[in-house]
Amino acid sequence: MTASSIPVADLRDWQAGGKSRDHFIRTVGESLTDIGFFALASHGIPEELTRRAYEAARTFFHMPRAVKARYHRAGAKGQRGYTGFGTEHARD
Repeated sequence: MTASSIPVADLRDWQAGGKSRDHFIRTVGESLTDIGFFALASHGIPEELTRRAYEAARTFFHMPRAVKARYHRAGAKGQRGYTGFGTEHARD
């Protein structure tokens, strides 16, 4: 892994079973332990759908803060709705 890349887990490894599945599990586990996320390859989600999802996110996050704040869900602990910049903090 280079400084500008993230780990990639290939779903075909999970589906293949055996040592390939072990590799998938190790990749996911290590990446979540080390940096907290990973990319998933061979998931079958059409590229166009992914592109539209990113565009919807860009559109939402470019809205004024007051508009985004309407989507805040108090009590959801940041798990649902909008959470403004600087309001989430890692434990310890």
